[in-house]
Amino acid sequence: MRRAFHIAIAGLMLASLMLFTTRIAAAAQQWEIDISPIYFIDGTGDSSAPLPPGTFPLYCGSGPACSGTPRTTNDWKIDYGLTYHINKKWTFAYAHTNFDFSLGRIVTIAPFSLLTGDITDREDKLSLNYALGHGLALSGDYDSHQRTSVAGLCLNQEDCGGASNPSSINSNSWGLGATYATGPHHPYQPPMFSFAFNANYFPRPSAGNCQDYPAVPSQPACFTGGIPGYVGSGVVYGYGVTMFPFADTDIRPGTIPFVGYSSLPVWFHAENTPEVYNVTDFGLLQILPHDLSASFTYFKLQGRYSSDTIPPPDVVRSVTFLFKLSYALKF
Repeated sequence: MRRAFHIAIAGLMLASLMLFTTRIAAAAQQWEIDISPIYFIDGTGDSSAPLPPGTFPLYCGSGPACSGTPRTTNDWKIDYGLTYHINKKWTFAYAHTNFDFSLGRIVTIAPFSLLTGDITDREDKLSLNYALGHGLALSGDYDSHQRTSVAGLCLNQEDCGGASNPSSINSNSWGLGATYATGPHHPYQPPMFSFAFNANYFPRPSAGNCQDYPAVPSQPACFTGGIPGYVGSGVVYGYGVTMFPFADTDIRPGTIPFVGYSSLPVWFHAENTPEVYNVTDFGLLQILPHDLSASFTYFKLQGRYSSDTIPPPDVVRSVTFLFKLSYALKF
């Protein structure tokens, strides 16, 4: 059951790819502060649907009686970041990114019906970036991911009933990435295609990473659904492509449509194996005067079938609409 919540955090790992602010040109200033209010709207469809016949609720949306349904995602958050331009090639950056979402109802755990309600995740990233030129760029980074709130259940999150949860869901990784941009473009718009590849190393020490699954007489110290857990570090690989389909004269300056696909692997402590997700997104980015930009994004997360997660035909799935306003202060 807990794995359904572990893998839900995958949406956060795509937030920084999806909720981007396109940079028009290299700034002469060395420092840049980015502040971005963002509004999340749940679009999953069955994230708060009535119970299917013959099932029982597995959530507590209205007190101990577990009546009603937990609230779904409709929240304001603020993303922010700081970038230091070392020179024309090198930059060092910190980014704090939020992602709010609600999972679709899970019904293949009969006789129960599971609703997560609103889930809030955050990512903090430090990165060193190098622009090789000709559209090619490399990066190295350190990521920290945390679950901060689950409306429907108190499980694997930082704060449960006002108390700190030492076994909250988290993921820490070291990564290397490469992006390549190519195709026609204008000064106000990126090249038509952008390809990305990344490799992330997840340190999973041989002790202490299985606190979510304490030892019991009939089970090993680390397990998921009765399956002995793999304890050890590892590397996962992801890739994606984003298309800016009107990078010619068919669009007025400042309005940039985009559509993208990513293969997203994730791996959290106490999981036996990495999980893989298909992510699609599309939307519009509007460049505004005075270093402002606004964007709308449709974001869909769809887990692939896996015996380690939830029984098929259910998969972890979520649809979120995002409205974002960004301001870049350069000095």
